[in-house]
Amino acid sequence: MENFGIRKYIDVIVASAEEGVAKPDRRMFEIALERANCSADQAVMVGDRIDYDIVPAKNMGMKTIWVKQGMGQYWIFSDESERPDYEVDSLSELLEVL
Repeated sequence: MENFGIRKYIDVIVASAEEGVAKPDRRMFEIALERANCSADQAVMVGDRIDYDIVPAKNMGMKTIWVKQGMGQYWIFSDESERPDYEVDSLSELLEVL
């Protein structure tokens, strides 16, 4: 994130390996929100997986940004509940959205 120039825009980073819980478990998102001391409607989830990142975050009321990379970029949406608020092709494009 430092290399892309976006780390300064990110307040909290939560890693599943450190927490002992993994996405799409709601607890991952709750931990991040608690550490950031903010509600879901004040947070943005940036992720490359629709099923593990975007859908659970949207269900909690967070804004979502889908980074279309790897195999995840070929996701076929089954309905509107899976659609992110924003889509970018790379992390460097986050600067434009944020």
